[in-house]
Amino acid sequence: MRKEELIKQLQERDSLLANAVSHMVTYVQDRYPYPSTFPSKEQTEAVNNYLRSVHADGDGGISERNCEHQRIASQNITIAAIRVLDSYQLDRLQNLLDHIAYDKEYYMPERGCGMHR
Repeated sequence: MRKEELIKQLQERDSLLANAVSHMVTYVQDRYPYPSTFPSKEQTEAVNNYLRSVHADGDGGISERNCEHQRIASQNITIAAIRVLDSYQLDRLQNLLDHIAYDKEYYMPERGCGMHR
């Protein structure tokens, strides 16, 4: 199955899940095989928006319980991506989602533009 077909099917059921899957599949496929890079802020926010939509963030705190709920909920993103990613990419995706579950700001810092004086 192609990514576009998968996203279209997911969009009909859950638009936030579709958006998170789209961003994460793009990240894993674009960055493969370079595991040391971070996702963009937009990609991380897509995952966080999905996790909030399923109430996985609890009270919004960073307690171990909330983080574990987010980690478990993030597995839905990986499960949805099974049809388009290989096993190495799926492992890498879940590893990335685990990081996001424990750190909502797990992304590449944006660099400022222009000259600073």
